[in-house]
Amino acid sequence: MLIIGPTPPPFHGVAVATQNLLSAQDNGRIGLIHLDIADRRGITYVDHPDLHDVYAFCKQWSRLAWTLIRRRPQVVYLSISQTTIGFLRDSLFVSLARAFRRKIVIHLHGGNFRTWYDGRSLLMKGLVRGVLSCATRFIVLADIFRDSLGPMVAPEKVVVVPNGIGWPLTTAQFRTRPRSQKCHVLFLSTLSREKGALLLIEAVAQILAQRHDVELTLAGPWLRETDRTAALQLIEKYALREEVLLPGEVEGGAKLGLYESADIFVFPGIQQEGQPLVVLEAMASSLPVIFSNRGCLRETVVSGESGLQFNVSDAADLAKQLSWLVERPEEIERMGANARRRYEELYSEGRFISNMTQVFLDALGATS
Repeated sequence: MLIIGPTPPPFHGVAVATQNLLSAQDNGRIGLIHLDIADRRGITYVDHPDLHDVYAFCKQWSRLAWTLIRRRPQVVYLSISQTTIGFLRDSLFVSLARAFRRKIVIHLHGGNFRTWYDGRSLLMKGLVRGVLSCATRFIVLADIFRDSLGPMVAPEKVVVVPNGIGWPLTTAQFRTRPRSQKCHVLFLSTLSREKGALLLIEAVAQILAQRHDVELTLAGPWLRETDRTAALQLIEKYALREEVLLPGEVEGGAKLGLYESADIFVFPGIQQEGQPLVVLEAMASSLPVIFSNRGCLRETVVSGESGLQFNVSDAADLAKQLSWLVERPEEIERMGANARRRYEELYSEGRFISNMTQVFLDALGATS
């Protein structure tokens, strides 16, 4: 089968998921061919098309045609975009695979598809329905996203497969990690206003007005310079230079070190989300997760069991939930342990690959 998708770098959800999926090559059940569509220039170029992308697409489309002719994969898989330009590109991939009568597996990694679809013109909506109707199987991240497809995809074609990741650190390593006198709060992602980075700074400022045993690390590249500038202004406004750390993009051992040193992970997203891989990394690291109800985070974390939910865009409520957990170290330990167990049961790389392999085998056996 042929997988169309990006691999890191740059690191983002779809690229990491594609990389994980390619490891299914080792199980011997399915032979995989990969058409890499990554833009190596960096995260700021993702979903921002330019002439370089046009040239790259022409090469990718030609490679797809050559692969379909010469290597004759039975199934073509791709992650569908939730932007207009991205979807048009993907529609040309799907159309070519359909012309060669290949079975098609489409994967929706995000949670904003229905909102994007509802805002399109009638002509574009017709194209979307036509493209999705080509799918032999359509993968979503959670049950909550089934309904968002409406009549666009036949219900019997829709399959739920949560994300999954491999994680090098064991539960025992986190149980013995040293604790500092301060509670270390971590948010690791591509940083932006929409991801809630500024909201989190506001919430921590409210907490630090009452207590001084909390520190925050915001790790990752900034999506826009304007958001980085706004964050620095907030840090200056509330005099948080000592309490808010901005290490920038982290990888490898430095990234693992941040998870090891953290006590609580916060995902304060304002925009619609899918199932962020950093949340799974935090759960694998035995960290309780404080989250907004975006995408399928409520299904993933479970408030009161392995984390706490706060009201979207509400800095005061985020501060309230965070303060409650900071004051209860026994709850941090309990929820962190539950988070790790939940990761092992539902979101491990092995579970993900097994689920995806079964979808591909079902697609191979399905009638078109």
